[in-house]
Amino acid sequence: MKIKYLKNLFLLLCILFLASFNYFSFAATNNSKGATVAIDTDNDGLSDNEENLYGTDPKNPDTDGDGYSDGVEVKSGYSPIKAAPEDRVTVAETNNLTTQVKTSRLSLTDTFMDDFQKFVATKDGQEISAEEVKNFTDAEFAAKVAPTDINTLPEVDRAQIKIKSQKYSSFSEADRKKEIQKDAAQYLNQITYLFISNAPVPITDATDFSAFQKDFSNRLLDSNSAENILYFSDMNNRLAIFSQQLETLEVPETLLEIHIKLIRIIKGTLSLQTTTYSTSANDPMGKIIGLTKANDLIKLFAGLVTDDLSNYIKQISTT
Repeated sequence: MKIKYLKNLFLLLCILFLASFNYFSFAATNNSKGATVAIDTDNDGLSDNEENLYGTDPKNPDTDGDGYSDGVEVKSGYSPIKAAPEDRVTVAETNNLTTQVKTSRLSLTDTFMDDFQKFVATKDGQEISAEEVKNFTDAEFAAKVAPTDINTLPEVDRAQIKIKSQKYSSFSEADRKKEIQKDAAQYLNQITYLFISNAPVPITDATDFSAFQKDFSNRLLDSNSAENILYFSDMNNRLAIFSQQLETLEVPETLLEIHIKLIRIIKGTLSLQTTTYSTSANDPMGKIIGLTKANDLIKLFAGLVTDDLSNYIKQISTT
């Protein structure tokens, strides 16, 4: 097996990874005014993030099935998760939801400034040195973001992975390598198939793939347009499906650790959506922390391909 066999396969995986990262990096920012662009999958007037807060289904415009859209019910003071006519929201429920929404919109920069004001108050009017400000900022940053490595990423339940036993110890060295190469090729072909089945356009030959690459690259150049934000959002959803499908594959035991690491990195990328990190120009602290996390994930993915997998292929390749 030659290493260049992997070129197109992992280019495909890089595209999926970059699409999800790009959605995280730009979905919060409008290309002209820096305003928030809220993804509303079911077009019911509530963004997907607000759907999570209210407990509604982001893919169903009328979660409780009473004939009124979730957005209309929220704006009118009715519960979107309780069917009419007994769905009027109480004052206490309204106040609770309002608090949750306000809290969810509080940026990391806002919380940083609040903490800094409290820090200044403890000085009781005394002069604060540049060193003290630096130490405070470093401590705040360290408290909000820990370095991302493979051990900090979401766990994978090994018991749920189908492992292909490779009991080739009785084979000659040449035959053993051939069998392991065959298993690896089958595994990589399955990953390629899963990607193609999740691609946003049909890919049946090299021409289709080249066209897809070109379209993807062009979208990256204008990645914060409304159309392309939706495109990357869709690609992000496809990555989530791809991640789930990876866990159903039969994995050669010699590739198990690489397979688990790949899933953990993808899950870590997907988890960026559920954090409070922002890329808004109005939240520089959130932007720095979020992009630091994303950069860590990119390095982990690059290491998986250039180190772990490449070394594995070299190890099983015949001379």
